[in-house]
Amino acid sequence: MTAPVVSPPGLPLDVGPEPDWDYLALHGLDRAALLLRFPLGVDWHSLRSCRHPGCDRPASSAPWLCQRCLAGWRRAGAPADVDGWCVATPAPPVRRTYAERWCRVGCERTAEASGLCKGCARERLTRGLTVEQYLASGVRPRPSFGPCLVRVCPRTAVMRRTQLCNPHQRQWSKAGRPERGAWALTAAAVYTAIDEVPLGDLPPTVVVQVLRGYEAQLRQGGRISPGQIKSAVRWLCDHAVKDLVDADLPPKGGTTTYLRVWQRTLPLLDADPTTEHTRSLIRLSVLNRRYKGGTVDLRDVQAPWLTHLAQQYVLHLAAAGASPARLNTVGYAARWFAMFLRTLTGEGRRPSDVGRLGLLAYLRWLAQRARDTDDYRQLGDGDPTRPVIAERLLPALQGKGPLLVSPQRHCQLVSTLRDILEHGRSWLAENQAADVHLLERDVPPWPERDDTDSELEGRSQDALPETVFLQLMDEQHLALLPDGTRRNYIELTMRVGRRPWEIRHLEFDCLEWHDLDIEDPDGTVRRRSYPFLVYWMQKVRRRHKLPLHPSDAEVITRQQEYLRAAYPHRFTNLGRPRFGRMLLFPTPRLSRANASGERPYDSSSVGYWLATWLDQADVLDEHNQPLAPGRVFAYAFRHTYAQLRADAGVPLEILQVLMAHQDPSTTQVYYRVSHPRRIQAVRAIAAKFQFDLTGGRIRARSPQDDLADRVRAGVGSVPVPAGQCHEMNNVRADGRGCPVYYRCFSCTFYTTDFTHLPELRQLRAGKAEQLATLEAAYGSALTPGPLTATNLDLLRLEIKQIDELVAKCEADIGSLTQDERRTVESWLHSKDKLFTVIPVAAVLAGRQRLQQPTLDPILLGGAPS
Repeated sequence: MTAPVVSPPGLPLDVGPEPDWDYLALHGLDRAALLLRFPLGVDWHSLRSCRHPGCDRPASSAPWLCQRCLAGWRRAGAPADVDGWCVATPAPPVRRTYAERWCRVGCERTAEASGLCKGCARERLTRGLTVEQYLASGVRPRPSFGPCLVRVCPRTAVMRRTQLCNPHQRQWSKAGRPERGAWALTAAAVYTAIDEVPLGDLPPTVVVQVLRGYEAQLRQGGRISPGQIKSAVRWLCDHAVKDLVDADLPPKGGTTTYLRVWQRTLPLLDADPTTEHTRSLIRLSVLNRRYKGGTVDLRDVQAPWLTHLAQQYVLHLAAAGASPARLNTVGYAARWFAMFLRTLTGEGRRPSDVGRLGLLAYLRWLAQRARDTDDYRQLGDGDPTRPVIAERLLPALQGKGPLLVSPQRHCQLVSTLRDILEHGRSWLAENQAADVHLLERDVPPWPERDDTDSELEGRSQDALPETVFLQLMDEQHLALLPDGTRRNYIELTMRVGRRPWEIRHLEFDCLEWHDLDIEDPDGTVRRRSYPFLVYWMQKVRRRHKLPLHPSDAEVITRQQEYLRAAYPHRFTNLGRPRFGRMLLFPTPRLSRANASGERPYDSSSVGYWLATWLDQADVLDEHNQPLAPGRVFAYAFRHTYAQLRADAGVPLEILQVLMAHQDPSTTQVYYRVSHPRRIQAVRAIAAKFQFDLTGGRIRARSPQDDLADRVRAGVGSVPVPAGQCHEMNNVRADGRGCPVYYRCFSCTFYTTDFTHLPELRQLRAGKAEQLATLEAAYGSALTPGPLTATNLDLLRLEIKQIDELVAKCEADIGSLTQDERRTVESWLHSKDKLFTVIPVAAVLAGRQRLQQPTLDPILLGGAPS
């Protein structure tokens, strides 16, 4: 006998804009049963198959066991080897779905585990028969009790008297057995399966809204959580929501997360991008799909002409793909100007009533608001004057407190208002308001940063002082970061000094080891293995190799082990990633786009990590004051990387390779030559022993001269091999305008001292090797011409000159006191510390470029031609 098919009521089609039914049918919608199903083995939801090999039930979260297996695993003490527990544990019973099987006798009722309906099973037990004996006894099929009285329930009734299914029978009894007809009209559907969500107990309008939001969420590439869907539907049922768009949802809470997303999405689905800019609250995601959210609020701009110009300029910027921050500045500029217009007669509703004089008055008024901002910041929260000043500032539309006019914001507001008026200049001219404009000189200058401390200390503006960097690298502070991606990311960023984008897009297999032949000072050659970081430089679109210290490689290895433990399904049994483009720091977001771990964290996530870390860490600045959090950001570690190596005496050409710069002048931007240790620890000693090329002494500096030299450091000279160049044309050209073609050892503008002794010795060894090679070649097989002979003589002269400089430096060191010699030797040792851990051969090996790949590893597009 064929079992009857229970068909819940279908969905009406006259409930407004419909979703794409075919698309939803491919993503779990059973329209006849009005049910969302989430089959296993697809990538658009978060359910997975249970890890137990004999279980066919779904699992919703780690350790990826179904509810039945998870309960058994916990009873066993939650062993760490989940797969081993699964192999040693018998498989649970086969999963049964309601109405999947009907009574074997032929009753129009669903079967239990025995294959008989409840009535037949009870009679079989009473008679003491087996199932086969009971079937052979010639029993007659029992009639059905009809469908469950609850309108949204697809089950059959279990009692003729109540006409309710088992779950609703229990619910009705718990409710005090009210009148069944009225109760059945309001009873909710039964939610028993983790991979099914019924929608039949929602109003038709809400069903369509839920499905449209569900479809939009799927099309954005998100991985749907069936548990979140079920929680959202239950909340709508419990609160009897008639329209999701107008529903009063709680501002936070996991139960209504999807509802808030759908509520924001539904108005955008019906929005018209061609007319969105005419609204007073402009939604950026409607103007341009590249924007994920955000609005430009013009609701308190009372002047129609100003609103029109601002709307047109927002449309222009959105079409050009400007940043959301710039678009928001348009709204702020229009609102501040509208606040000033309200002080005029007629509130400036016509542009001709404002004119050029009105704009000049606005500039003076806004400057006064900037002064009010300074006063507001200096006053305490309990000061009675503070609320009075706050009334003169623009109130914030959201949050507490007024909007402040900082020096940077002052410049932005005036500049943006000028751009708004310039963009609508023709419209203003047509409306007899051509004099409503601002000139370039009306825009206040952008405030310069106060970099006095960094210049006096001889470091880059964004580089952190060495004392601060060492505090951040201390294990006590690093331990405040959560183990895993967050700590490994920040520690690796501080160590390697790469750009934030490059760190976020590091591939899983970014660590390589190469064997290099390294020559020791005694002349012996040893083959050693050195780690290299291989990464993609998006700025120049090529790969680069960076030599690492073994401790840097340990951080990368630690992150790789963390990923293997956190995401075992992404790796093979040998620990290799299943997907070649897996990142070292993939976002944990569950989405189809990130199924293989190839999506990086957002840049804002890194800023949040640093901010929360610094809130916990007790870090002091160079003045023993609490460190300002704004000084620590991701790119500051790149400046610090360059500054610390410049402090260690790394030559410019080597530092250029480490920073992966094509031009040495770019590298010089990242550090200051006169660093604190050289100024404070060595300058007092070396000042008495500085000399020029002829060996002549340079007069000793007084403390006042020394302070002035610290201020001028890095400005009146440029670094050259083993010294400094003071020729002003070359200084103005950042070291690229040498009038003697970089023959420093024959130039009177060249100065040096014993702090450059290691570089002098290295240069001397290199030139001596070059001379020996040339002499051997021309002495045996070739005859040198006049030009070659001159070059050989010049090379010998340079070696002689360097020998004299080395002898002068060694004599100066020998004349020092014991304490001074100890200080200088410590300094000279610090200059070589980079080459102790990373030899020059390893650094230069990283200079070799890899071949341009045929596919960009980040953008999945062809390599640029």
